[in-house]
Amino acid sequence: MPYTDPLPGRDSTVPLLDVTYEQVRHSFLVRLRSEEARLKTLSAALGSPGSDTESAFVDLGMFAHRLRGAAAVFGLPEIRDAAKALELAAAEAAINGAPKGGSEIEEAIKLLAGRLACLNGYTRRSGAPAMPIPAN
Repeated sequence: MPYTDPLPGRDSTVPLLDVTYEQVRHSFLVRLRSEEARLKTLSAALGSPGSDTESAFVDLGMFAHRLRGAAAVFGLPEIRDAAKALELAAAEAAINGAPKGGSEIEEAIKLLAGRLACLNGYTRRSGAPAMPIPAN
């Protein structure tokens, strides 16, 4: 059975976090601007001389995995799907020792970078919380 008693010395009537989902989502959208830069840094590590290629693929995969999960939680399927593609390509490259500039990994990086740039550009220009999701 899970432990549900309040922490010692803590008033159980005070909420743990006094923030709304929309506030947390907005924080994530702001963070996406730095994630775009982080992706550039991680992908640049693939082409740097003397870099550990396997570690670079693992780092890219972990980055993409975290981004994918957060994008799923905050309702950004275009980021979620692009991050998934990069996560899978990075895992495959790390296992199979793909060349630094393998086309599958390059395409996945370009896809995610493009979607982040589009989303970040949209939110900067309009002040909107996210780019519009196309109707099916």
